[in-house]
Amino acid sequence: MIDYTVLKVLWWIILGCVLVVYAATAGFDSGVTTIMPFLKSEDERRVALNTSAPTWDGNLTWIVFAGGGIFVVWPAVYATAFSGLYFAMLLILFPLFFRPPGYEYRSKLDSHAWRRMWDIGLLVSGIMPVFMFGVATGNCFVGFPFHLDPITLRIFYTGDLWGLLNPLGLLAGFTSVLMVIMHGGTYLQRRTEGNIARVAKRCIYWSGTLLFILFSISGVLIVFYTPGYKLVSQPLHPTLNILGNVVVLDKGGWFTSYFQYPWKFFGPIAAYCGIAGAMWATYHKWKNLAFWSSVTAVAGIVGTSGFTLFPFIMPSSTNPNESFTVFNAVSSQYGLNIMLYVGVVLFAIIIAYKLFAYHSIWGKQSILTVEDLRKNEHTFY
Repeated sequence: MIDYTVLKVLWWIILGCVLVVYAATAGFDSGVTTIMPFLKSEDERRVALNTSAPTWDGNLTWIVFAGGGIFVVWPAVYATAFSGLYFAMLLILFPLFFRPPGYEYRSKLDSHAWRRMWDIGLLVSGIMPVFMFGVATGNCFVGFPFHLDPITLRIFYTGDLWGLLNPLGLLAGFTSVLMVIMHGGTYLQRRTEGNIARVAKRCIYWSGTLLFILFSISGVLIVFYTPGYKLVSQPLHPTLNILGNVVVLDKGGWFTSYFQYPWKFFGPIAAYCGIAGAMWATYHKWKNLAFWSSVTAVAGIVGTSGFTLFPFIMPSSTNPNESFTVFNAVSSQYGLNIMLYVGVVLFAIIIAYKLFAYHSIWGKQSILTVEDLRKNEHTFY
């Protein structure tokens, strides 16, 4: 059986990778449906829609994987987040209801009002979940208002939805939206041509520039104005004594942890290089490089959040000593070990299927045009 501490860190890495893959795949789908309503003609909007139509539902598989993984690996985090952040979760879930009918039914009626209604639905389903995920991530650095009963370990969450909408949370939400717009733009630029590609190019420039600025402002707020959580000590067996941590709040504490764990610097370096690379490659019309640079930016931004928080997962603003970390909020060693084998197999199957699907779709026809749409009027959405 694998060492318990190694298992804890290994599962943190696995779930982090799953979230990165989710952001990089479902991210360009969300970006496409955010850009789509602003295209001029109906043919162009349909082309944009059909670039992501074959993959959007499969890309959501990763969030199911992540949710199930959190339930198994970090049950205390799952219980706190899915109960305390209930209304925030609904704001993520309900907009997604517009996504399946938006793809399936948008072109069923030859009505401008009908199609524009679904355009708005797809726009909301693309932006709102991304925005709320960003808000939740931003609040991780501020801390969540929860505490535990010292006898029963029952979790009490004392916050509400409005408390999440603080300056750092809102800033992280807008940063997330700009991230998927840039990512969707690089994808559209890669899969289309003509006016659609030109609109995507403009989106890459303005969203990439704003993303660079907001990501930097978020970093400044976290480093200089947000008290950082610092794990001073923990019990010998933290999983068995979840209340035994000693945590202090230290202004600049989030940044000082980078010197304790120098590998954390790879997150922001990848983010900045990816954003700059996407815009630079777009300028030189290197569409594939622009897309993969955007993937690097997405991985860097998501990675920066996770790296900065480590070893914390869900800090408590009510009682910092009761914050959930990688080491004290996990399941048993036996459970982590068994689920590691199951998780690796599922991860490999999903990755293999997605690679096959992308290769089949992109390899057969890398560029989608209005002419293709007109030749196959009843095949496309």
